[in-house]
Formats: sequence, C-alpha cells, structure tokens
Amino acid sequence: MRLLKQLWKRPRQVVWLLSLMLLLPLSFCLLPQLRSASSNLSNSSRGVNEQILVDQFGWRSQSTKVALFANPREGQNKSRHYRPGQTFELRQAHDDTPVYQGELVAWQGGKTDESSGDQVWSADFSSIETAGEYYIYDPQTQQRSYPFRIQDNPYSQVLSAATKAFYYQRCGTAITAQQGGNWSHPPCHLGRRQDLKAARYGSGKEPRDVHGGWHDAGDFNKYLPFTAKTLWHLFDAYEQNPQAFNDQQNIPESGNGVPDLLDEVKWELDWMLRMQLEDGSVANRVATAGEGDPMPHEDRAARYYTEPTTWATSAFITGAANGARLFAPFEATYPGYSDRLIAAAEQAWQFLDRHPEHWPSDGIDHGKKPPLSPASQANEEGNDGMLRLWAAAELYRATGNATYGKAFETRAGFPTSALAVEEPDNSLSLESFDPYQHLAFITYARTEHKSPRRQAILQQLQASLQSTLSQINNLDPQGVDPYRAYIDDYHWGSNQSKASWGLMFLLAKELKLKAFEEDFHHSNAEEYLHYFHGRNPLGWVYLSNMGKKGANAGAEKSVMHLYHGWFPPQSPYDGADSKYGPAPGFVTGGPNQYYSAKQVSPPYGEPVQKAFKDWNVDKQGLGVQSQAPWEITEPAIYYQAAYVNLLSYFAQAQ
Repeated sequence: MRLLKQLWKRPRQVVWLLSLMLLLPLSFCLLPQLRSASSNLSNSSRGVNEQILVDQFGWRSQSTKVALFANPREGQNKSRHYRPGQTFELRQAHDDTPVYQGELVAWQGGKTDESSGDQVWSADFSSIETAGEYYIYDPQTQQRSYPFRIQDNPYSQVLSAATKAFYYQRCGTAITAQQGGNWSHPPCHLGRRQDLKAARYGSGKEPRDVHGGWHDAGDFNKYLPFTAKTLWHLFDAYEQNPQAFNDQQNIPESGNGVPDLLDEVKWELDWMLRMQLEDGSVANRVATAGEGDPMPHEDRAARYYTEPTTWATSAFITGAANGARLFAPFEATYPGYSDRLIAAAEQAWQFLDRHPEHWPSDGIDHGKKPPLSPASQANEEGNDGMLRLWAAAELYRATGNATYGKAFETRAGFPTSALAVEEPDNSLSLESFDPYQHLAFITYARTEHKSPRRQAILQQLQASLQSTLSQINNLDPQGVDPYRAYIDDYHWGSNQSKASWGLMFLLAKELKLKAFEEDFHHSNAEEYLHYFHGRNPLGWVYLSNMGKKGANAGAEKSVMHLYHGWFPPQSPYDGADSKYGPAPGFVTGGPNQYYSAKQVSPPYGEPVQKAFKDWNVDKQGLGVQSQAPWEITEPAIYYQAAYVNLLSYFAQAQ
C-alpha cells in the first residue's frame, strides 16, 4: 500500500515504468527484423561501384533494360579491376529488397573490347516494368550501381534541362535570376561597336543590327552555316512529338500559347532574319577579332559581321522554310511571322539562282587576314552543293511549289541512276547514309507529291539507310559494341554522332525498313540514350550538372566542367566543388580519339571510348591553348539539338 501511495505521488515515473514494461517484450519480437534491416543497410551503404553501369536517370517501363558490368583492362580507369559474380540482382532502393535475379552474359566470351579496353558483361532485366527506384546489385562482391528509376516517363526532367540550355546560350539579353536561377548575368554584346551596330568585316563600315540569336558554343560567336542541322533537329523533335514540349519552361515567352521550344527557336530565327542583306544573301557569321573577356557581359571586344556566302544563304533557307511551316498554327501570337519567314527564304533562293557558283570562290567568308576568332568559318561543311540541295527540299515541303522539287531532283546525285549529278557532295551513296549530310533526303521523303523520280529517290534512300544499319544490332549482347551504342568514329564532337546514329534507326523505322523484330529500330535507337546517361566506359552522364547542385534530376556522376566562357575555370560555375557548377543540361563534346594535346593524358592516348576527361584547365602550369579542352568538353548548339531530337522520341508530356 505504501508503494502505491508513493507511485501515486510520482505520475511521470509511473508512465515511464509502464512504457518500459510494454517495450521490452516488443523489442525482443523486433530484434530479428532490426538485425535484417541493419544487414541490408550495410550492404546498400558499402558504396557504389562505378564499374556497374546504368542509365542514371532510368528506363521506360516498357523498354529493353540492360545494365553493364565492366572490368577495365586498358585506359585511365584500369586500376579499378573488377570481376563480377555470375549473377546480378535488381533491388528496390528504398528497402534493398531483391525483385529480380538474372545471369550475367559475357561479351564475346570475356574478350577485351579494343574501343574501350574493357571486358563487359550484360545484365538484362527487361521483364521488370513496375515503377519505382532501383539499383543493380552484385551478390558476390556485395557492390551496387547508382540508383535509377523505372517509370513511364523517366526523361521529362532531362528533356526540360536539355532544352533550357538553349536559353542560357542567348546573346544580347539579360539572363535573369527569375528565369536563369543561379546562372544569370546582365545583357551581353550590346556595347559600343558590338551587335546593335556591328561593322562589316574588311570595310569597317556598313553598321548593321545583328543582335540576338544563340552563341554557337563555348565562345561568343554566332555562325549561320551551323544553324542548318541545329534547327532541323529541333523542328523535327517538335514535329514528331509535340506533346513532349510545353509552354512552361520558365523562359521570358512562357505562357504565351506557343510551346517554349518554338519560342526558343524564334529567338534564333529572329537573329537570322537580321543577317539577311537587302539582295537576299545572308551574312556568314558574327565574330570578334580577338578572344574577348571570359564572361559574356564583360566582353567589350568589337564585333563584326562577315560578308554573305552562298552556303550561309542556303542554311538560312533551311531554317526559315522549316520555321514557316511550324509557326503557321501560331498566327494569333506571332501574326505574319510565318509569311515573313517564307518570303525571306524565297528571296534568299532568288539570290542563289543568280549565283549558281560556289561564292565566294575561295570558300572563305572574309578573304582577308588575320582571320576572325576563333576560326575562318570557311565552307567547312563541304558542302555548298549539299546545302543548296537541302534548301530546295525545305522550300518544296513548305510551299509545294514544283520548281523547288525539280531543283532538288536535278541536284540529287545517284551513282546508279540516270539522275543528273551536279556536285559529288550531293550524292546519296548506295553504301552509307550520312546523318550530317543527307537530312535533305529525309525532308524530301516527307513531302507529299507526285513525281516520276520520287520512287527512285525513296528506294535509294531506303537502300542507303539499310546498308548503313544492317551490320549494327545494339540489342545483341555479342554485338560489335559491348556498350550497345555503336558509331564508327570518335571524332571531335562524338556525342553529336552518338545522337545522330540513334536518329538513323528512328528514320529507318519511319521509312519502314526491314526489321528483325517488331520494334527493332526503335529499341536500337533508345540504346544510344543510355550511353549519354552513364552507361559508357567511364560512367559519365554527358549532360552538365544534372545532380543535386543543378537540375536535381538524379544523375550522381554528371559532368561538371565545360569549356565555356560563361563558366570559366575557378569560377562559381566550374566544377563539382564550385558554388553552383555550370548551368544544367549542356551536352559536352564527348570522347575524341584525335585529341591534339599530347601533354594532357588522359584524354590523350586512351582507348577511343575513354578519350575523355571532365576538366576545363588543369593547374599544371599549362595554358588553355596548350591543353585544348575545347576538343573534349565544349558544348555546342548542334550537339545539343541532336541529343534533344533523339531524347524527344522517348519522352511523354512534361
């Protein structure tokens, strides 16, 4: 009784005692589960092994899903020797529960792949379609991959960042904190002797308003010839999958009733219109006579526009004619814009009619020395004839005027047909389709019309694509490239090739080429995306700042150095340890087996798929010129557009 009276006077102690009496039995019941959870956490936290390679964003629910295990024998990561077990597991990220176990398949019996220097094993978990976050686990070594998602639309956030990158390339306008976030700056290149009154190079006279448009790459120059492929890819992305692009990308034009991708393209088209001279010809580029200051708004160097060229004029037509078609439905927002574009394109065509020759004849856009920075912008595409052919195809599709169709058919060269060959560069080879050179033929194939030559041209196009792709099957675990994204050459800007080769499979599907299975071409194309997203020999996501510091899209090993004037070395925008890192979503140039700076290894001297390094300038006493990072890590609008085009085919509504 005395004890009860004492407890009555101490209610807190009573509650504590009763709680202890209840919790002790419960803790004994939960002990096995706690031990199991502790064990799972231990396995999960052993750390990521970067030789277990996945798409760090994820896979679509109904798609081929293959992770790769790699043992590096050669190259910059060869010290990371890794021999996986015979099986793998797919585990849920939130509780480490295995949901699938499969057998690893060795590439070509354990052979070392020459292009990567790796032994490679594939882990196919395509049968799992349940949405969730997962990782790949090696039960023998108790190591795991980066996490990733399986869901119907895993790339929406990625597409948003990749398209927003064009906004960050705008010239002549402020990138505001409201729209640009951490990556903002005042207007650039609007100062004295700059783009509002740029002088004609060589004369120093004839000032012209050439403001706006996108900076071409990491420098602050603007090139008309390079817009042909860039705009074609962006227009194709929208035309093939318009629901993937919304009006809410947080750019100045958002909410105006026009998809923001088209608004962004209009920023470039408006600049192109300013580059057209009164006779219909189009100036080749806008550039400086020196490198200028690193940050765009601090660059005070005088800027010039160069003389017109026939190849710039042809490139102008491809963009303006394409734009006229796609802006026609948005007359309420942009009244008269479509008509203005087609009128400008036809005026440019009239100039070409008056100048059937390659002009200027030396292929240089200024004809004087010293050349403007950073390169002479000669007729580098090779291809005055090819661009004229393309211009005819786009005008034909936009207007239906048979004059342009006849011009295309006359200029299109075929070695096995009676069609006239005006210039060898136009020829569509029986042996190969060139995704850089032959997009004009895709435009022609998409044009509804009747012509006695149409069927012959389409048959040649199909034969060319079939010949190029017939030896490639990225879905085969024993195929020519164990990384399942074959290209034939890792040159400067190889990531543009990766995207373009993926697109070739999609074009083959559109043209109804023979398939080995129902979705052969579509699935082959998707494999190239996984290469961009981390399933490559170095495990890099080749888009900038897609982790928590930037886009927060789930990529834990995203490139963080770009050779780019907006994000210079040792700035708050350069590197994983910087305050912000670069703006998200930029596609870097990628591996380059022809990298020129022998003193920087890597990337020099690597297996071709590993000829890459995430860097801008090393602190080795070497200047930027002697390191040439632009050959590896510089982004460019044409790399970006090709990737956006490929990605858009696999994205749903944002």
